[in-house]
Amino acid sequence: MADLADVERMVDDWERNAAETSQKYQAMQAEVERISITESVASGAVSVTVGHNGLPTDVKMTQAVLKMSPDEIAANVLRAMRKAQSKYPERLAEITAETVGDDATTRHLVATAVDNFPAPPEEDEPPAAGQPQERRLYDSEEEAPPAPAPAPAPKPTPRRKSGPGDEDGEDFSDQSFLRRD
Repeated sequence: MADLADVERMVDDWERNAAETSQKYQAMQAEVERISITESVASGAVSVTVGHNGLPTDVKMTQAVLKMSPDEIAANVLRAMRKAQSKYPERLAEITAETVGDDATTRHLVATAVDNFPAPPEEDEPPAAGQPQERRLYDSEEEAPPAPAPAPAPKPTPRRKSGPGDEDGEDFSDQSFLRRD
């Protein structure tokens, strides 16, 4: 059986370890709150910065966007944002490794970030601004799905017949539609 000195030493070790772990997690939190990731697309024409929560904190555009259509600008803003967000799990893993180390909690935090943020985009850039983008769903005519059958014409709605004292076709009678009197 452990004597009182052993128990006190175990409690002291537990308190010291808890305090050290708390300090490590506070340092991790401070570093995570400083995360700021900026990514650019369209040859640098659109840049988006995301903060520690993955939300955009800044959007910048160069004069090159003047050659883009509004749809192209919007698509490039989203691409830059997703590209920046995709770097978040990697940056979080670096911070957790530097501050706390590898443990179940940090592995869970990084796994959650991987699940919640977009995967890194493919690196192929779209055509330069001002050049039309070719949009094809299928590579050849054989792959295209068959054209849908035309929808049947809607049936005409029957008109309500007017009752006595209902010259204009409106029913403002005192009778309830829920019961017959």
